[in-house]
Amino acid sequence: MDADAISKQKPAHIPQGQPRASLNRKGMSVVVGLLAYFLLVTAVITHERNTLLRSVQELEVVHEQEERQVSLNMTVAHAILTVNENYFAPDLESSTQVLVLEIEAVLSSLRKLVTAYPILADDISTLEESNRQLLGEPTRGTVAEIRSAFHRLVIDLDAVTSDIGNRKQIVLDTYRNTYNRVTLEWLLFMVAGIGLFGGLGLMFFRRLARDIEMVRARAMDIVRGFRGRPLEVTRQDEMGGLMAAVNTMQDELRERETRIELHRQQQFHQEKMAAVGSLAAAVAHEINNPMSAIVGVAEAIADQREVRACAQTGSACQPALILDQARRVMQITRQISEFSVPRSPEPELLDLNGLARSTCGFVSFDRRFRGIELEQDLDPGLPAVCAVADHLVQVLMNLLINAADALADRKVGTSRIQVRTSRSPTGIRLEVTDNADGIAPDVLPRVFEENFTTKAPGRGSGLGLSLCRRLIEGAGGSIGIESSLGHGTCVTVLLPLEPTDRNGRTGKACTF
Repeated sequence: MDADAISKQKPAHIPQGQPRASLNRKGMSVVVGLLAYFLLVTAVITHERNTLLRSVQELEVVHEQEERQVSLNMTVAHAILTVNENYFAPDLESSTQVLVLEIEAVLSSLRKLVTAYPILADDISTLEESNRQLLGEPTRGTVAEIRSAFHRLVIDLDAVTSDIGNRKQIVLDTYRNTYNRVTLEWLLFMVAGIGLFGGLGLMFFRRLARDIEMVRARAMDIVRGFRGRPLEVTRQDEMGGLMAAVNTMQDELRERETRIELHRQQQFHQEKMAAVGSLAAAVAHEINNPMSAIVGVAEAIADQREVRACAQTGSACQPALILDQARRVMQITRQISEFSVPRSPEPELLDLNGLARSTCGFVSFDRRFRGIELEQDLDPGLPAVCAVADHLVQVLMNLLINAADALADRKVGTSRIQVRTSRSPTGIRLEVTDNADGIAPDVLPRVFEENFTTKAPGRGSGLGLSLCRRLIEGAGGSIGIESSLGHGTCVTVLLPLEPTDRNGRTGKACTF
């Protein structure tokens, strides 16, 4: 499986959808808020303006009534003087014409005020009756009654004058209070508008500037190699979309770097095995020639011994021991050569037990396995498994090396690694068990994470188990791990009998 196939297995991070509350919408909300605030201010000021207009109109009415009342007072005063002058006049008939004109003038002014001041209605009736009497049969008594009526009218007019003055003062006070209230409301609305919208604007832009700076800093960190936790998306606008895009960029870069590293490791493994194969082939060729000669000499000695005792050493020579050790050396070189032969990159029917034996035999030469008992419990009745041989070798080697590294610091007891194969209801099971110190419970859920490792710096990249999971799941299988402190670790690989992809669909047919 190459890097392209790995990239197809894991879909790229899908960015978030369109922001639910864009900056344009927030701007429109501010405009709507300003409009609503303007309408509120307009409504309040319009109400106060109407109050001022009513006060002015009332003041005009009062001024008009005051002017009429002043004019009436002057007319009444003139009429009283005329009545007093003609009260003792010897020619009553000639005085009557003058008195009638004065009464008509007073009645004309009174009729303009009677609507606003009904108290003047009785005075009007009395003067009209007196006026009729003067026009009918004028007497000194009628003039006296007119004189008394004018005196009562003066008293009523004083009350009207006082009432007009009070109304005028009330209207002026209302106007003044309304004016002061409008001024105060303008100030309050101005302060409230500046405080509300200015504060909201300042808070919005400060937060926007902070988020922009945070995104800028994170982008620079990503350029410098940061691949930690993503930014927390705290906004639902375009800025939130930018945060999500930065997180997506970080995920994509991490995924791409991981794919490159996994591909590099696979290529390194293949190159290493090819180099080992070339070296093993050359060494085997060089070793097998003298070993063949040694075997030939040992066989000749054995044949000679069967005929008679060895000429030099007698019956004490042991050609069989020479043959066993020489054949063992030749078998080791042959195993290394066979193990290092390049294999097909396509799925093929494999003998999992044979693959496990050759892999265990190959890694046993690693110095990390010195002092470790490498056990093999292989089920002889296993059917052939369909998989890529190089992938299974790489997975098993990673698991064995991880187990050896876990046993590196073990000082008490015997270090042991067991490789076990068995048949399961769904396929074939491969287990690698060690008796190391185990994995802490808080670390166990993270062992398959990319770039996560508990090894010392320089001893692990954190991609071994991640690569194993990708390779096994790519073949349609699964991998799991169980561990407890003080009791060791067991990694279980389940392989299907038929080739499938990671989604469970039937994959390519195996080659023979």
